[in-house]
This record gives sequence, structure tokens and C-alpha cells, in this order.
Amino acid sequence: MSRFNRTHGRRAVRVAAPLLACLSLIRPIAANAAVGDSESRLRTIDYSPTAVLPLTGFVGYHIHFEFAPDERFVTLAAGDTAGLDVGAEANHLLLKPKRANVGTNLTILTNRRSYFIEFRALARPPLPGELVYSITFRYPLSPNIAGESPAIGDGEPALAALPPATNRNYWYCGSAELRPTSVDDDGLQTRLTFPPHADLPAIYAASPDGAESLVNSHVENDTVVVHRLSARLVLRRGALVGCVVNRSIDAPARRATSGTVRAGVERATREVKP
Repeated sequence: MSRFNRTHGRRAVRVAAPLLACLSLIRPIAANAAVGDSESRLRTIDYSPTAVLPLTGFVGYHIHFEFAPDERFVTLAAGDTAGLDVGAEANHLLLKPKRANVGTNLTILTNRRSYFIEFRALARPPLPGELVYSITFRYPLSPNIAGESPAIGDGEPALAALPPATNRNYWYCGSAELRPTSVDDDGLQTRLTFPPHADLPAIYAASPDGAESLVNSHVENDTVVVHRLSARLVLRRGALVGCVVNRSIDAPARRATSGTVRAGVERATREVKP
């Protein structure tokens, strides 16, 4: 792995070869290793473009950042870059303080997002609960891209006749290979869209006690339509596991008063006389 420099203004951030070598040892963080879990050194943080993350580093320890799978590090700017070693590979970034400082601001730029950090480095040994090994960012799922859906069957649009989405406040955790490209619901059904030609996972509804039940669903093109709303859906394919969390589960739902879920279509019962 060769060394290279990235320049921001007049300051250059050196990407250290020893840090890059450490990337081969990084293991994926479990989906449940969030802030507040028993392993507090592994943090999962919800990304916000307007948030400033307070972070304390310790000389002799590096901090690992994990961005979205399709995200790539571009550069890092800081008030004091001389005291930092930075290593990057794919969607991983390693930050290692070389000396103590009273505090500085960091701006991490990727090909998709900006991250703002209020950073300080200490030379003393870390106290219990102070040390952070890894920070994984969690992102809201992108809404479906507007547009007409291909026709199926006798020409009826696959998704266009479904009611419009009323909730897109869904978040994902777990294996990147199972991550939908978008999730929304219409107050009655949940729709998970996956990349074209993806192997679709089995989908379960998770109850508060941890039990899982297979949901009723059907597939329209690349979208799995789950016939219910759920606070948490679990996706499984082989050894891969993911979860989709509905953070607006308490929002008002609707009832299928017409007997169907499609707009403009009503179910009618006709009496057949002998």
C-alpha cells in the first residue's frame, strides 16, 4: 500500500501506511452494537448533516469510522492537522492522534456527505467508558424516486395504483448486502424496494419480546409489499441479517374501508339468487 498526501488549502493530511495496514483487520460491527450497549467502545450514530460530533481521542489509539457502503473518503480538513495520522480505504477511515491538543475542529469530506467533529486528543491513559474504538454511521433510507412503474398483467401499473407514501421515516441496520434502496408505507402496507436482480430476503416482523413471525407479502417488480405495518422488520438471507426500523410507527394509520388497498377500487359483494 503506497503512501499519498491529500491537500486542503495549505495544509496536507498524510495518509499513513501503518494505518492502512490496520484496515485489513477490521471486522464488521454487529447491528446491535449501538450507543448504550455493553460494548461502549463500538458506537453506532445516526447521521445528520447539521450535527457536530464531540469526540475525544487518546495518543496511542486510533479511531475507526465506517461510512455508507457506497461512500468514499475524499479529504479531511482540521485546525491542526500536524498532530493527526489519517488512513483511508473504501468506506473506512482511520484517525490517529500523534500528540495531545486542547481541541480543534475536523471536517471529513466524502464523495456523498460532510461530517463535522469537535475533536480533542489526550496523552493520558483513557478512563473506563472514555475510549472509542469505532464509529459506524447509520443513515435514513432514501425515498423512492418518483416515476411510473412498468405495467404488469393486463396493463395495470404495478405500483402507480397504490396509495401514495405517507411515511418514509425508516432506518436500516445490519448487513449491507440486504439493505433496501428505499422503504416507505402508505399507512396500511410497507414497501421495500431492492436493487434490480437482487436476491430478495425473507422478511419477518419482530415483536417487542424478540419473537419473529414471517409476514404476508407479495412482489411487484423490485418491490416487496408487506401486508402490514411493523415497528421493526427483520431481513434474513442465509447467514446475513438486517433490520428495518419504522420510527414513525405511532403515526396514524389508515383502514382499508373499501375492502382493497388500491385507490379507486372497491370490493363489492353480490347476492346470487338461485
